[in-house]
Amino acid sequence: MRRGMRKWMMGLVMVCLLQGCGKGEETEQMRGEVSAQTNAEHEIGSMGRYLEQGVEMPQSSFSQRYYMQRLDGGEVELMGTGLGVYVLEDEEEWEARSMPWYETYCERDAYISEIALAAVIYDPFEKKDEEDRYEPQYGYGDAQGNVKDLTWKDEENYIHQFWFGRDGRLYGYTLLGEVYEMDLEGDAHKLLFEMEGLSEYVCFTTRYMVVFGSRGVLVYDLESGVLTQEDQVLQDFVRNYVGENGGMNEGSYRVVAEAGEQEDVIYVVCSGGLYRHVIGGAVMEQVMDGSINSLGDPMMSLQGFVVLPENEFLILYQGGTLCRYVYDPQMPTVPTEQISIYSLKEDYAIRQAVSLFQKEHPEVYIRYEIGMSKEGGLTWEDAVKNLNTRLMAGKGPDLLVLDGLPADSYQERGVLADLSGIVYDMGAQTKLFSNLVDACRDEGKLWYVPVRFRLPLMVGAYESLERIGDLSSLADEVEALRAKYPQGGVTGFWTEEEVLQTLMLTSAKSWVDEQTQIVDEEKLTDFLVQARRIYQAEIAGYREEELADLQENTQEQWTSEAASQEGYYAAASASAMDIAMETQRLGVGQIHGVGSDFNIIATLRGQEEDLTYDLWQGQISSGYLPVEMVGICTESAEKELALTFFRFLYGESLQDLDLPTGFPINEDSFERLKENPQKDRMDSESAGIILVSGEDGDLLFSLDIKWSSPEDFARLKEIVKEVSATCTGDSVLEQTVCEMGVKALNGSSSIEHVVAEIVKKAAIHLAE
Repeated sequence: MRRGMRKWMMGLVMVCLLQGCGKGEETEQMRGEVSAQTNAEHEIGSMGRYLEQGVEMPQSSFSQRYYMQRLDGGEVELMGTGLGVYVLEDEEEWEARSMPWYETYCERDAYISEIALAAVIYDPFEKKDEEDRYEPQYGYGDAQGNVKDLTWKDEENYIHQFWFGRDGRLYGYTLLGEVYEMDLEGDAHKLLFEMEGLSEYVCFTTRYMVVFGSRGVLVYDLESGVLTQEDQVLQDFVRNYVGENGGMNEGSYRVVAEAGEQEDVIYVVCSGGLYRHVIGGAVMEQVMDGSINSLGDPMMSLQGFVVLPENEFLILYQGGTLCRYVYDPQMPTVPTEQISIYSLKEDYAIRQAVSLFQKEHPEVYIRYEIGMSKEGGLTWEDAVKNLNTRLMAGKGPDLLVLDGLPADSYQERGVLADLSGIVYDMGAQTKLFSNLVDACRDEGKLWYVPVRFRLPLMVGAYESLERIGDLSSLADEVEALRAKYPQGGVTGFWTEEEVLQTLMLTSAKSWVDEQTQIVDEEKLTDFLVQARRIYQAEIAGYREEELADLQENTQEQWTSEAASQEGYYAAASASAMDIAMETQRLGVGQIHGVGSDFNIIATLRGQEEDLTYDLWQGQISSGYLPVEMVGICTESAEKELALTFFRFLYGESLQDLDLPTGFPINEDSFERLKENPQKDRMDSESAGIILVSGEDGDLLFSLDIKWSSPEDFARLKEIVKEVSATCTGDSVLEQTVCEMGVKALNGSSSIEHVVAEIVKKAAIHLAE
């Protein structure tokens, strides 16, 4: 099996887991109709802000996809694929309504996978063809309840989505990106235009069809029947704040939009907030700031949006959460109580924490600052220099996420407050793993506490793991396995970058002397010696042409994945699967959670006679990987709000969530991971399924993942309790070793020369 297939498997197959004036001009009257400008740059003292109110949804026994629209009479209509049709009138309770077309297709035992409300069903599972393939069927139900099938003859180019215009016309979007006006009486469907990429969401004004896709935004003039010139303002907004070529979860979107009350006005919703735009206009006017409500919550994916009278809005989130947004002129535009938290790169867990805290405390605004944001385009050096200037001037943030920042320097300069007393005062209600916290102490002082953590794990045969206790013995075992198995994979490391970036997870912290802050040349030399042994032993099992092909196919994936914050490039669970598929013999890497990570390893251990796992130790003994290392700046240590938010980070509201960045450091929250959250919906032991196919489509591997047994979970917790040190090193030094160490591994330069060059470059950085 190709290594690249394994990486794509972890990224994609894991989805199977249970888991005005003229057009373009805005008048003062238009702008005045929505007066709430809630971005954080407004001056404190201005009034008026949208407040979020939960709306109870109709009761449902299982999770489903929902569809929502506002009817001509003003009611809000809601449908769930397994729920039926409900209508909400004047903020009263939901009323179930009989829809003959819906009932007709349910009677056919049809799987309703795509709906344009009040009419269309896309039904791919009604019948099979002669080759035993499912063929899609399409149906239409009019306002009187009459039901009829839609004719579509292109069996290779299925209709993927249906859309209804405001005038009742029906449009179909095909897998090849073609948009048709559908003929409801026959098969004379009219091709309107073609688009590149995937359609994600569409909205209609009286005149325009606006399609938001993975390659940008298209505006189609329904009156003239042509695509308009590009709406540059809307296009740039979507590219900057939503992005291009991004995927979306099934049934949810990165952006939703709806027409406003005025002609050619649309409202656009994304994680940054709610915006008003005139088609062809020069402004994206922020109506609501997403950072102070559920829009900024990374776990709240968009599913639907309705514009209500009196400038109110309904936003539907995936999972059946519905919120009404009502403007309150008496609320401060920006909450008067404010603090700030800074991280070098945007962090999922921190973003989640900010959103949750502000929803619980609407009187508070937490400004989340990102040093290397997509919009800013700063390098690491520029971002750190800017932050240091602010810190020296006494204008820094209240809290710092130290991942990637020069934490040691901040400790020495007195930037960070000692958190020992603060953590002690949290008491028994916030029980953190004491060994993980103590591992962060420096001469008794506690300058930061991680919000989450990851574990370095090794997987392989029992006898192999028994012989591995450090980096040198790991190299010994790899060489021994290569001697035993002359061909094929041992570790699965095909490139020098893979070896360096993975091995440094448990070694980088040892490269700098903690007292002198000088590079330990002996430790660094030993690291490169052992890394070279491992790399050379690995590539010895491949023919030259075969290795070149594997390296070429892996390089682009590796570079992209290694640059990601989540760091899934070194997934121990992926190595365990490769061992089960007999494409490698031994694996080292990290695990970040139970559901889609440790459960895979535990399941395979139960199925494979000679496969087990244990803590992986490199040049750092008994170490773990702290994530989201949060510290409080000295000048903010007396701010009660800063302390309140700091404590919130380690409480159950955040720690109980299943976040992709790592395990919870709260011991009680960690303990709750032993229970399968899906046990009420399915087999209590089931945690999902993984299917891996080859390039020809043949099934190569399948795994029914089981939730970890009590014995496996107890062993996992035992490993957590064993660790006593942190592994995280200096990020700039790590990057330097990755860049320069390649020559040492492939033999194009001597290890001594490479070490000298690394030390020379690192000395300048460490001195700063």
